Parts: sequence; C-alpha cells; structure tokens
Amino acid sequence: MTLHSLYLQRPAKVVTVLAILAFVWLWLGTVHSVSLSGFSNSHVNVDDTDITPPPPPPPPTTPEQAQPNLDSKVDSDAETDVTPPSPPKIEFTTGSSDSKAPPAKIAKISVTTNKLNAPVIDRAFLTHTRHNERHGYTHYIAKYQAVSDLIEHDRQHRAAGAWTKPVYILSILVAELEKPPEERLKWLFWFDADTAIMNPYTPLEIFTPPDDAEGLKNVDLLIASNWDGLNSGVFALRVAPWSVSFISAVLAYPIYETARQATDRFRDQSAFQFLLKHKESPLADSPMAGHDHWVEVPIRWFNSLPVNNAFYGNGTWVFGKNMTECLFDKGTMEVCDDGHDGKVNAWKIMQGDLCVHFAGSSWVRDSWMEPWVDRAEAELPEWANATTKDRLAVEVKEFWDTTNEKMKVDIAKSKIEEAEKKKAREKAEKEKKEKEEQEKKEKEETR
Repeated sequence: MTLHSLYLQRPAKVVTVLAILAFVWLWLGTVHSVSLSGFSNSHVNVDDTDITPPPPPPPPTTPEQAQPNLDSKVDSDAETDVTPPSPPKIEFTTGSSDSKAPPAKIAKISVTTNKLNAPVIDRAFLTHTRHNERHGYTHYIAKYQAVSDLIEHDRQHRAAGAWTKPVYILSILVAELEKPPEERLKWLFWFDADTAIMNPYTPLEIFTPPDDAEGLKNVDLLIASNWDGLNSGVFALRVAPWSVSFISAVLAYPIYETARQATDRFRDQSAFQFLLKHKESPLADSPMAGHDHWVEVPIRWFNSLPVNNAFYGNGTWVFGKNMTECLFDKGTMEVCDDGHDGKVNAWKIMQGDLCVHFAGSSWVRDSWMEPWVDRAEAELPEWANATTKDRLAVEVKEFWDTTNEKMKVDIAKSKIEEAEKKKAREKAEKEKKEKEEQEKKEKEETR
C-alpha cells in the first residue's frame, strides 16, 4: 500500500496521513542529536498490546482480594493525565568497547513513558542489553510522549503513551530511508517494555525472510497472534516505503476511525488488526488485500507468553491475581492445572525461546515479571544456550520455504485477477462510451 493508493481509496484519509508525516519531519529535527550514553534506568510504561481483557480499577488492600473487571482498561500504575507533547529523547544501547559483535543491520525500538515506578522493567531492559551487545543491535528507546490529544484522546481514559509507539517507529523508518541504501538498517524489531530476553544467544536475523526468495520480496511485516488476534507487542518491520505508509495509517487511526476506536479493546493493536484484517481497511482494495506485504509467523519465534491460558477453566482472569508457583511455567510440556484440558498452546513459552512478553499483567506486573527476570539473569543453560538457534534455523527455513511457494502461487493468481478486473473495467468503459455516442447520434438524427 503506497500513499498514492491510499489517496485513491480513501481521499479523506490521505490528508490525515500526510499531516502525520509532516509532523514526523518536524519532529525529526528535535531528535537529530543522539545520546550514546546507553540505557538509562528510567521507569517505563508498558504499551497497550494486552492480550487479555482490560485490568480492573485500583486494587483492593491485598493482592489476594483482587478480582478482574473486564469492563475497564486502565493501567493502575500509570499516570492517566495526558501531558503536552514533548520531543522524545532518543537513547540506545549498542555494544560497548568490548562488544562481541559489530553494529548489525537490525535495530530494536521501545517506548517508555509516564515514568512508572517499575524497577523490574528496568531489569528486563538489561536482559535486552546483554542480547544487544552480543549481536550488535542498537536499541532505540523513547522516554517521552510525542503526540497531542488530537490522537491521544482515549475515551476510556487509559494511560497515555500508546500512540507515541507508531510515531517513534515512523520517525526512525523515515530517518533510515533518507540514508544511502548501503548505510540503512534492514529491519526494525519492536519490543514492548514488558518483555525480557530469555535466550540472548538467538539472533534476530534468524527470523527474517531470505532475500533471494521471489515470493517474499515484498514482505515488510512479521507479526504473530494469539487468542486475541494479532499481537503488536513484538513485531518486525522492514525498512521500506510500505512500512512508512502502514505505520502512518496506524498512527492516524484514532482520527479516521474515531467511532471505532471508542469501543476498541486495545489501541495501536486494534489499529493493526483493523488495517491488516478488516474488510473496510484501506488495504482491502489493494491487490491481495496487502497480504503480500505481511506474514503471520509462529508466536514463539519472538513473542512467547508466560501463560498457557489467559483464563482459568471457571472464566477467572489469570492476571487478576499475583503469580503462583504453579503458574511459574517450567518451559516444558508440563502445564499448570488451570481447569482446562492440559493441552499446550502455541503461545506458551518453552525452554530456549528468545523472549517472554507479559502483556496484560500491568496490575500485578512485579509478581509475574520478577521471577522470570531472575531466571533470565541467571542464564540457565536450558533457557539460554547457543544450540536452540540451530534447531530454530531449520524450523524457520522450512517455514519460509513453504510460505515462499504459497506466496508465489497467490501472487500469480492475484496478477491474473487484477488483469481480468482491468479488462472488465476497460470493456465497461468502452461499452459506456459507445452507448453515449449512440445516444448522441440518435438525438442528432431526430432533430
């Protein structure tokens, strides 16, 4: 989807997108100077990519009394007041002087806003630092809100900051595309602040599609899903013009889909879901409905979850209470008896997985994250090892080989369909013109 095609499909929406891009160009001037100080232990806010129903209002006196309220979506740890837009301070972590790897062609991006008192998330970011240093990844981290209430006008009064995510991604995409091709990053991996790297030996490069695969040359977005649909807590974007167009549309979503956003369960995640899968999306009118530009990948590649089920068998929300010993997953086929059938779901973390994502746990975050961060810091061999990537490389290759063949078939069918549509349009236009000329001729003969 290009900006031109957006204009043809939704004339009103392109104005919004162009306005967003203009804002980003102005903003880029404020972030031209980049700090090399490394990761700062500032407190962070988890983005709005929850996988579960919204957390309840302020908790009771004791965590054991907590009961989930599925009708609200407020981060009880966050400041709910919307602050005036501020230029973000860019910070990143790369390898130090004794880094094990040179700068990579992949970078990470995260946003930390509202200055939560969450030391456990600071520790979680340090697990990323170890990963970054091992593989040479720059990690861009924006600390301040960067949009006004024109976009950040959440009617459910959820914590501000979620929409800084797409504008920050957009700013880095545009900055990279303004470089000579040989100097650009190739991929950007977004990680929510509530993620921890469990296996720092696994490189992100292992997940990207091969450059020589004909059916995958247009693939610009890798994203996974769980029971809630697409999850935008961790995803990968190619540094490409389509990515700019797509993220521009995500950022503008609260403006051109105001009514829909008022009832959305999520924020940027709902925008992803709408744009990529809804029949009313601007992408729906493009060839293949845009499916040649994005692929749904296995969630355990880089977005594993610490739970096998988000609800107990009786319907109680798992993240409504502090984590128990039973729920501290062992990363094996053994699962906690949560009232279900014991089936291991595709999103449940397993030993050797790259990352664990605590989406939806903000109310009881420390209880859930601290044991996992302890485990990540210990780098136990069953969790952090260099052998998992060998098995993973085989799995990923098989996935991309299969996807490449399927995509080539789909693209070929799409070309035939587009050619038939074009032929039908030309035929209809010709018949209309002939009819108009015949009617004109008949009128002239009757005079």
